[in-house]
Amino acid sequence: MNISRELLRNGASVIAMIDIEEVAGKEAMNVLNAEFGRNRAVFFHCDVANNAEFDNTFKKAVKTLGGLEILVNNVGVINENDFGKAIDVNVTAVIRGTLLGIQQMQKDAGGKGGVIVNISSVAGLYSLSQLPVYSATEHAVVCFSRSFALPYHYEKTGVRIMVLCPELSHRSNPDVKDLEGDPSRDEVIQKYIRRVDSVAHGLVYVIRCAQNGSIWISEDGKPVYEIQLFDTLPQK
Repeated sequence: MNISRELLRNGASVIAMIDIEEVAGKEAMNVLNAEFGRNRAVFFHCDVANNAEFDNTFKKAVKTLGGLEILVNNVGVINENDFGKAIDVNVTAVIRGTLLGIQQMQKDAGGKGGVIVNISSVAGLYSLSQLPVYSATEHAVVCFSRSFALPYHYEKTGVRIMVLCPELSHRSNPDVKDLEGDPSRDEVIQKYIRRVDSVAHGLVYVIRCAQNGSIWISEDGKPVYEIQLFDTLPQK
């Protein structure tokens, strides 16, 4: 809801939220409409891991909005035991959402261009021993987004694609940055969560100012900052 609120605060006329959590989604919709006015937020219940359901729901959302200018793919689960589920949600759904968004916005098919921000994680920029599957899926989001942002695609579609990588934050002590000792996977999941407020503020900045293909980090509750990754292999 934090991301949706920031978008509405910063000029979005209507936002559509798609989520599997129906009760929480409808509650968020009601809160946002009470705050910003009737019909400013709409909610669609959907399991994004179900391809057919996701396709149909996405089309309904775009029809309700009357078009699409900004898409935020903010989906993710931590499930080291069922890696297939993690890949379906963290990777396949993000790829599918990105492609659906491009289809709606691409200039070479009559669209006006637009912006897509894929939410990954700092776990997509380095290896996390306690969460290897999660880390792998977040790496996939970073690489896919950068690949689709290359001139080969962008020059045709006019759709900017960026990646925002929030930190994994300590639940009870925000100043703790590193994993202490050798915590179990469950301890990592319980103790480290994303700082959603900081992410929401950073997202608006990325939408407004970031260059196509750029990668941004949100951490410590501070303004987001851009990092550079190698585009080619180092010379031998």
